[in-house]
Amino acid sequence: MKKLTMIAASIGLAVPAIAAAQPPQDDGRMFAAIDTNSDGKLDKAEITKMAEMRAQQQGDPAKASPERIDAFIKFLDANGDGVVDKAELAAKQKARAEAPPAEDTPQDAN
Repeated sequence: MKKLTMIAASIGLAVPAIAAAQPPQDDGRMFAAIDTNSDGKLDKAEITKMAEMRAQQQGDPAKASPERIDAFIKFLDANGDGVVDKAELAAKQKARAEAPPAEDTPQDAN
């Protein structure tokens, strides 16, 4: 249970931070732990279970709301099949890692 709690805590469901769900060098261990039926895909039930554990740990039931879970899946599910596979997750991670940093451009006083 502690392992699953740690996994859920590190994954996150905040849509902007979703691509950070799996550390880049974990060799897929987190994905495998969440993929309880070992089919190589995260389905809605598996994602919901992870979200519920995170919501409970953080004391924020909104983190496991159906809307949030659906947004999580929609954000990651590139091919629209309703599940998230390793390749889809890796693509989001890569895109996030390659994204240029946000620029804070000072406004001219003139």
